[in-house]
Amino acid sequence: MKLFNLGELNWRQTQLIYHALAYKNIESLVLHSSNDRYMCVGLHQDPRDELDLKYCNKNNIGIFRREIGGGTVLIDNDQVFYNLIIHRNHPKVPYTPENFFRRFLQPVIQAYRELGISAEYRPLCDLVVREKKISGNGGGEIGECKVLGGSILLDFDYERMAQSVLSSDDLRRRFLELMQNNLTTVRKELGVIPSKEEICSILATKFTDLLGPMTKGRVDTEITKKMMELNKQYSSDTWLYQRGTKQIGREIKVREGVSLFHKVFNTQKGPGGVTCEIEENRVKKVSFFNAFSLSHIDQEKLEERLIGLEYDRNKLVNEIIEMIKTHGGLVVA
Repeated sequence: MKLFNLGELNWRQTQLIYHALAYKNIESLVLHSSNDRYMCVGLHQDPRDELDLKYCNKNNIGIFRREIGGGTVLIDNDQVFYNLIIHRNHPKVPYTPENFFRRFLQPVIQAYRELGISAEYRPLCDLVVREKKISGNGGGEIGECKVLGGSILLDFDYERMAQSVLSSDDLRRRFLELMQNNLTTVRKELGVIPSKEEICSILATKFTDLLGPMTKGRVDTEITKKMMELNKQYSSDTWLYQRGTKQIGREIKVREGVSLFHKVFNTQKGPGGVTCEIEENRVKKVSFFNAFSLSHIDQEKLEERLIGLEYDRNKLVNEIIEMIKTHGGLVVA
């Protein structure tokens, strides 16, 4: 296995490098950071559904759609990234996604602990400190390889993240509050930020302990050529704005078990929205948008009916529709 310790890269290169290595079937660990900020969406997402494109364009925030899963993330210079590229038939690769993340995030957990931060694994792919997320991760298959992607959060621009997502002012405010309460960083935990060189050195050591010795990787002509080829593909509107998996309503995720769910219902009195705050996979709070259009239902009774329910998009939407119908409303679509 090769170790690519690349320092700071152009923001597009931070994504192109591990995609290229996977397609070239080069088992490797890549450590790097971005010299600029950008938004990165998962394989099954469409930026038009996730991001405020006008805000991103106005503020020179790039957009990249990757070939592995996970949610929408803000990436900037205050993060250290690790990408593990490993052949899907490698003897250490578990069969299930949860076991894959559980195994290959152990070196990251150990790195955090060596820094003095008691990180723990939380399924499916988060690392948390006292239930606050300190590392989000994603994974999937690229070519013949399994790929893990994640970051050490040195610091985080909560407001920039909230402004970049596509949502109403109220949803942004609530998203910001949820992030501030459920997302922590190395700076918050330690009061200082160790050097990126130290962090990369620790990560390399911990992954070597799990996977065995690594040789120094070099971005040669063949890898560069593949990166350029992929850059052309990933820069195209055809790739970037590809419709993802159709979802019911809108979910804005903060960490595993904590998110906002918003759904607009077109009724006979016009569109009306219901927003649910989810905590530990249960509905904690319910609020209404354009409540006049839902005036034919008893909103207090709907809150009582929803609060405490286990979070399931289909069940939540069905409960709301049934309540509207019961109180004489008409759900147009």
